[in-house]
Amino acid sequence: MKYNHFEYTEMLARQLIPISHTDTDRHYFRASEESELKELNEMMSQAHGMIMIAIDGKNSEFGFNLADNLIEKSGFSLVIAKQTTSSDTDTIFQAQKDSYNVMMNIVARYMRDYQHSNYGCDFLDPESFAFEGFGPIGDLFYGVILDFYLETGVNYKINPEMWK
Repeated sequence: MKYNHFEYTEMLARQLIPISHTDTDRHYFRASEESELKELNEMMSQAHGMIMIAIDGKNSEFGFNLADNLIEKSGFSLVIAKQTTSSDTDTIFQAQKDSYNVMMNIVARYMRDYQHSNYGCDFLDPESFAFEGFGPIGDLFYGVILDFYLETGVNYKINPEMWK
């Protein structure tokens, strides 16, 4: 099974109690890049509480380990952010702490699915997990962003049907 970032993270958003995403009470949004949060911006008036933003910019790096094996490292990001009532420092720090705790549970879920080869997570690079603070976005949402990679082998054989 191939990993699908948007399907997998939406499933998590529906199952995680702090997010509790539903079709009628949206807390999950998709984006193509960190700076391109179109879906969230369109639905911003409905966003409240804690939200999840899945980011798939189709970014990849490639490596060649000198064993006739080209590796693609596909990068993904996930944001957990909590709406605050003000922009004072203590409120921001608390929102980031709460978001961090949820994100650590998400990392634990990724690791469980990695170890059991579920949902295409068997290609996850556990050493690639990295957190950063995030925000503000929208109406005073602050939190953390998780960046990580999945590594897959690349078939670099030429497809003759694509060439004249």
